[in-house]
Amino acid sequence: MRLMVSSLPADFDKYALQRLFSPFGWVSFAKVYYDPITMRSTRKGLVEMEDPAQARAAMEALQGRMLGQNPLKIKEAKEKQ
Repeated sequence: MRLMVSSLPADFDKYALQRLFSPFGWVSFAKVYYDPITMRSTRKGLVEMEDPAQARAAMEALQGRMLGQNPLKIKEAKEKQ
């Protein structure tokens, strides 16, 4: 199951994102998006977890958690067509 995470701290990288979700289960993929021109974080990321139940548990536990100045926003990512 793929989760889109927004409102990440500006200094978060893919390893920090993976560590955030790993207590809930195996994280098979983690990515933080960067603006291609400025190379600054867009403060959005993508996490993929093998087990949908673990992904839902992570989403419920981390939704609204304060990291830095803003609460995390997590939703199921839509598949690209």
